[in-house]
Amino acid sequence: MKLAVLVAVLCLGAGFGVAQGAESTSPTGASPLLLLKGPGWRVQNTEESRGRAGEGTNGSIEFVTGKPIPYETVKISGSNKHPRESGMFPPAVRQRRVELDWHRASLQATIASLRGLPHPHGRKTLWLPVLGTKAYVDTRAEFYVNQGGPGNRQMTALWATGGDVFELRAAVPDLKAFEERLGWLTKVDPGTWLAAMPAKVVAPAAYNHVVGEVLRGIPVPKSFSPSRVPDEGLVTDRYQVGARTAGTVSCLWLRQWGASRRSGDTAAELEADKAMATSRHWPILRAMTKEGAYSEVVWEIAKWMPKGYFEWYGHRRSLLAQAEGLGCANFGLPLLPKKMKAQRER
Repeated sequence: MKLAVLVAVLCLGAGFGVAQGAESTSPTGASPLLLLKGPGWRVQNTEESRGRAGEGTNGSIEFVTGKPIPYETVKISGSNKHPRESGMFPPAVRQRRVELDWHRASLQATIASLRGLPHPHGRKTLWLPVLGTKAYVDTRAEFYVNQGGPGNRQMTALWATGGDVFELRAAVPDLKAFEERLGWLTKVDPGTWLAAMPAKVVAPAAYNHVVGEVLRGIPVPKSFSPSRVPDEGLVTDRYQVGARTAGTVSCLWLRQWGASRRSGDTAAELEADKAMATSRHWPILRAMTKEGAYSEVVWEIAKWMPKGYFEWYGHRRSLLAQAEGLGCANFGLPLLPKKMKAQRER
């Protein structure tokens, strides 16, 4: 496996923090309760996470029409000033998706950041109404030189509400279509919002139940209990619950593995080896391969455990250091002795 894949999943716990047994004050977490009320449009996925240093909540919601749309694998070539892409879906597919993100920030600073991005076809902006306020709209938000021909425009809208900045992104044939999408955004009540969620979305009240489902078929160490799986009391999706649950179990097995190797407890080390060797058959990890690379990282770490190290292009590396890519420290389960000591002393 390439190291890039290991690095890629580090973002799983970014801004996550550790919150065991969190109590949600709302069945919808911190969602702004927005839906895209256009004909035929539906929610494909949504999730939330705590901002860094406890500053607000970050969230995203993805709307599609027609068949489900998987995530793109875009490859970039060319210079930083004139990047080119390959692997992007054709306009007919991309124009069936609308993405909405929100996070605690300054609208002015966010607009300045957007202006600083490459605009290979020139910049053209204006202000449009949305949800009772005004949005700054970049109508030529294409990033790549070979993106954004006639009838295929990437547009972005930014606006602020209650201390949060919202960003709506969509590929559209023209400005009229983008205005239409902004106009379809509608604030709804919690019941209506929850009813619009697909099965993969996990509401706060269902989190513990889904953790129990995810655990089926996974051998757990004596140090594990379901309450150790981080829970922020926010809306998430089954992939994230799977990663946090399988990740917590894996991290605990790895902690046992590391401690037993340091103490010479061969039986405990072998128990951890054997348990992680079964990870190829954990139902949740097999299901997660359709959406991301987290499963591959677990399997790669498990493969190297019997050898006691991780090999990269002929060079031996610390297995526990590589295994931190599972997000162990973000789950409150650091693997390296120095990190474990720092955690105890906090």
